[in-house]
Amino acid sequence: MEITRKREVEEARLFHELNDMIAYHMKEMQQCLMTAGNIFYHYDTGASEQKRGREVVESTILKECVGCREKKSCQFTVEDKDRLGQVMEKRGGLSLYDFRDCHPCKKEQDFVEEANRIYERELFLRSMEQGLVQMRKIVGEQYIEAGKMLGGFINGQFEMSKENEKLQQKIKRAFAQKHLAVKEIYLYENNEKGKQIYLFVKKKIGREMTVKQAAVLLSEIVQKKMQPIPGQKKIIGNRYEMIGFSLAARFHVLGGVISKAYQSGDKNGDSFSIGNIGEKRFVSVISDGMGTGGKANYESKQMVDTLEELLEAGISESRAMKLLQTLFAFLPGKEQYATLDYFQMDLSAGIGTFLKIGACPCFLKRKGQVEVLQMENLPVGYQKKEKLPFHRKKLESEDLILQVSDGVIDSMKENGVEKICQFMKDIDAIRPQAFAEELMDKIEKTEGYQRKDDMTVIALGIWDKY
Repeated sequence: MEITRKREVEEARLFHELNDMIAYHMKEMQQCLMTAGNIFYHYDTGASEQKRGREVVESTILKECVGCREKKSCQFTVEDKDRLGQVMEKRGGLSLYDFRDCHPCKKEQDFVEEANRIYERELFLRSMEQGLVQMRKIVGEQYIEAGKMLGGFINGQFEMSKENEKLQQKIKRAFAQKHLAVKEIYLYENNEKGKQIYLFVKKKIGREMTVKQAAVLLSEIVQKKMQPIPGQKKIIGNRYEMIGFSLAARFHVLGGVISKAYQSGDKNGDSFSIGNIGEKRFVSVISDGMGTGGKANYESKQMVDTLEELLEAGISESRAMKLLQTLFAFLPGKEQYATLDYFQMDLSAGIGTFLKIGACPCFLKRKGQVEVLQMENLPVGYQKKEKLPFHRKKLESEDLILQVSDGVIDSMKENGVEKICQFMKDIDAIRPQAFAEELMDKIEKTEGYQRKDDMTVIALGIWDKY
């Protein structure tokens, strides 16, 4: 017994020394992250020297008028330059009519084309600069958030409330009865993965226990289903090791999709994506490119693919949307926009998150009743907003969510939203794919139906896993 007691004292001493060493290095890392984040976020390039309309006119005169034979008889007055500059800033460019109204010139076509080229270049450079500023801010926020998370992990974020202290004691007693010694317990709340519990644990003399069995025991204690975090050992050994458990997903979502191009055989201007992102998030997205055909398909596919990659990288939905907006600001060309109908579900908590950018309303069927989910709808090409209008709603098992592109509602002569609500009430199908097919069939048989655009229907069925 004396030898055992001495070994336990030595283990405790080594454990605390290890904890102190880890905490020291983690604090250093936290400081680096916070410092880098603040540098990125507050970096100031100073006022940019962007040319105004008057200066663009001056630059055009220098290029187009210097070698012109009519230069002496055709001279711009100060008033001419000011008026042209003001028109350019107001309308975003010059037309021949605008130019003629201000100043007569035999080379008017060349002058207007060159002035517009210079002005568009200035607008593009401004957009690039604004995009870089926004990108730096987002990167800075990511660093700062990582630093805060690390600080919370060091300090126990894990804030030891009385409730948590009681839970810790309860876990230690229950595991001791199963011949497992728990040295330390860390309770951690992760915004993306939910509650996580880490146990510094080893087996005592007696039968072995698998990590899965430990998860079952932990689930009984916390009254919530827990599962082992992937990539760990399968069996608890006779030396202290850190074993992590996370809240198991309570819901699963099945999806059904119907998508039809405006012209048979042409590319579909609608793009969509449905599926799980990690273990705890389900995401469904529809993007409708401007117009129809290949160009619209390219724009919408870019939107969906980029958003998918950002979310799969573990970036939160709000930051992913801001990054998406910033990235698209760098694309060449004008008015290359696509709508976005975004739905995400937290599979543990059952919370649905919606965001609309130029998209149609969503529909919810619950216990035979249909509700149109009303929420703020940002316009396509919206200006940057500090806070995006995410709409959140608690969802239940056997709920059905319906997303549609605007081609679906526009295909019906009038009252498209009301008709979809009635169709949804009338459909008895439970399987999402069958529901989507029956709904499309009813729409196409509606009096006055005419396909005017690409059409996409996504039906999502939500069910309990346990």
